[in-house]
Formats: sequence, C-alpha cells, structure tokens
Amino acid sequence: MFSRRRSREFLLQSLYSRHELGDAFVREDFLDSYFDADNIASLDMAYVDTMEKAILAHELELISIVQTLAPKFELATIPVMHIMIIMIALTEMLYASSAYTPEAVSVNETIELTKRFSDDQGRMFINGALSTFLKNREKVMLSAKETEFRIF
Repeated sequence: MFSRRRSREFLLQSLYSRHELGDAFVREDFLDSYFDADNIASLDMAYVDTMEKAILAHELELISIVQTLAPKFELATIPVMHIMIIMIALTEMLYASSAYTPEAVSVNETIELTKRFSDDQGRMFINGALSTFLKNREKVMLSAKETEFRIF
C-alpha cells in the first residue's frame, strides 16, 4: 500500500539532495542509497514523479509566490528546506491536478513534513505562509513578482 506521507518525505529529501548535488544528482542512486525494498514499495512513485516534474517546471513561479508570502525576508535567508516544503504544498494546490489533494490535507501534511524536517519556528513560518496563501490566493498570485532566485 502506498503512503502519500512517506512519498512526500521522499520527495522532499530527493529535492534537497538535488539542490545540494546539482547536476550530479541521480534519483535512482539516491533511492538505492537511502531506501530499502520495503520503503521503496510504500512510495507512490507516480505522485513523486508528477510532483517533481511540476516543481522543477514551475520553480521560479513557486519561488516568486514564496517571496510574496514572506515579504519581510530575503529569499537567500530563508532555509532552503522551508522553501521546498512550501513549494510542495503550493504545487499540490496549483499545478499537480493529477495528484489531487484537498487543500486542507495538503496544509496538514505540509505541517507534518515541517515537524519532521524543521523546528517550531519553521513550522510557524510555513503555517503562516500557507494560511496567507489560502486566505489571499488571488491577491498573492497577482502580486507575485518575477525572481531570478533558484534552488535547483
């Protein structure tokens, strides 16, 4: 049985490895290095593939939204892990219709990711950013400005 939560965790770890390794990143090597057969069997790889492709295709748009959601912060000072966690939630809500997840579930699962891979400050930051997005989606989307900041 596939675990969407475990798949999100894998996606986040895979994205972080991609960020750290750049062009040297090979997902299959990452998968072989960090996961045994039981863990791999529980991953929804169709979800992971859909999400990863959407995140990479919409990276600059997603980062622009993050920048709009956190106007008091320079993007370079926000932990990359926090940006990636927000990108996963935004991608579920905006771009990955084939991996449909209700918004409330997406936010709750994002907070669970934050609990596992960050701290209380990160949880409050990410929860605040996503709450702002949900309350003001159209305004946020309209006011998102182009950015050249990249993480991949």
